[in-house]
Amino acid sequence: MSPPRDPSSSEELFRRHSGELLRFFVRQTRCSELAADLRQETWLRLQGRRAEEIGNVRAFLYRVARNLLIDHHRQQLVRPQSAPIDETLESDVPEPERATEDSRRLARLQGLMQELPEHLRQALLWNRLDGLTQREIGERLGVSESMAGRYILKALEYCQERMDESP
Repeated sequence: MSPPRDPSSSEELFRRHSGELLRFFVRQTRCSELAADLRQETWLRLQGRRAEEIGNVRAFLYRVARNLLIDHHRQQLVRPQSAPIDETLESDVPEPERATEDSRRLARLQGLMQELPEHLRQALLWNRLDGLTQREIGERLGVSESMAGRYILKALEYCQERMDESP
């Protein structure tokens, strides 16, 4: 039988928030490997600290997480990704027809977003652009986490249906 866990130990504090942090990093980086590395780095910054030293553990972890993301983005600006020499380089610029179609669809989507009620539009923007969780959105809008999820889903469904019917 293992000894009881100390609820204020850094291991237990991190364990409680580990999954949430990983999801946050995946949303922000869109790369599960990088997200796992950043979560591990967050753990290293927490190691050896106790809840009494930190105060609000979740806020501390997210502050560390955001700082790590900022550091990562700065490193990417200074040290651009290099491609192997034998790899053929393709242009990121789309064909003119594709660019025109993409611009048309973007303008259509922007118009649809303006048609949404404010609370649906705001929930979708906070979720997709700012990476906020349903819980955070619910707190900001003064509704439950599940209601915030419904707002996001309703906004997505509306935009998808209207985009599908547009010429």
